[in-house]
Parts: sequence; C-alpha cells; structure tokens
Amino acid sequence: MVMDKTQIAKNFASEILGFMGAEAEIKTGIADGRIEINASVKDAGFLIGRDGEHLKAFQHILALMLSKKINEPVNPANFIFDINNYQKEREDYLAALTKNTAQQVLEDKKPRELSPMSAFDRRIIHLNVEKIAGVKSESIGEGEERRVVIKPE
Repeated sequence: MVMDKTQIAKNFASEILGFMGAEAEIKTGIADGRIEINASVKDAGFLIGRDGEHLKAFQHILALMLSKKINEPVNPANFIFDINNYQKEREDYLAALTKNTAQQVLEDKKPRELSPMSAFDRRIIHLNVEKIAGVKSESIGEGEERRVVIKPE
C-alpha cells in the first residue's frame, strides 16, 4: 500500500523529533491545498528557535525528505510544519499588523516602514496588503535589514 504524502511527512517529523528527544503529538491535515503538520511538544523553545529559525530549518529539511521519498518536488508554499501552532499564530499576528498599519497609511496618507523581518514574514505581509484596497507594499533594504514599506496607492 502506498502511503499518502501527509502520512509520509508525519512519519518523518516524528522520526526527527524523536532523534532530538522530543516527545510529540503530531496532527496532520490539508487546508487550502497545502499539507499541514503540527507537533505539540513540551518545552518547544529550542525546537522553534529565535524568530522561528529552527522551525523553518525543520520545515525545509522535511520538505526535502518528502520530495526525495515521493520523487517529486514539494512546493514550500504547499507544505507547513509547525510546532505548538507557532507559525499559525505568527501568520495571524502579521495579518493583524498589516491591517493596522494599512489603516494608519490610509488615514494619514503617509508610508509606514515595518521592522526588519525574514523573507517568509515579508511574503505574508505582501500577500495581506494585496487584499486591502488603497495601499501597496514593497521590500527595501538588504540582508538582515530588509523590511516592508506599506504606502498609499
């Protein structure tokens, strides 16, 4: 019997977390066409890392492992590995930040510069800005100082 992609990814996640000595309850699902895996782990700080850096690395490794196992590329936009809903909560926070910042831009007609953030976080901001009439966004800066500016259209 051939396992589906979600089950394969869940098995890999369980294996990696097990190697790290982390006991996890892992839930899987498919939402908006993307595979979602969420591991519930006690003391998850070391697995998530500063600003989710370790979590992003785990997600990348799992996507590569899954691609190799199923012999087809896994689009990073269609695969989410999360620990204790960290990424989901981060996406919700960034959506709220975008909405609040866009509202300020619409009220005073002046651009607003956000703090430097990762490419993943900037992408979420840009996607949320696209949903708001009257504003647009662009990324400025280099490297670790790269940030999003939200401005009137």
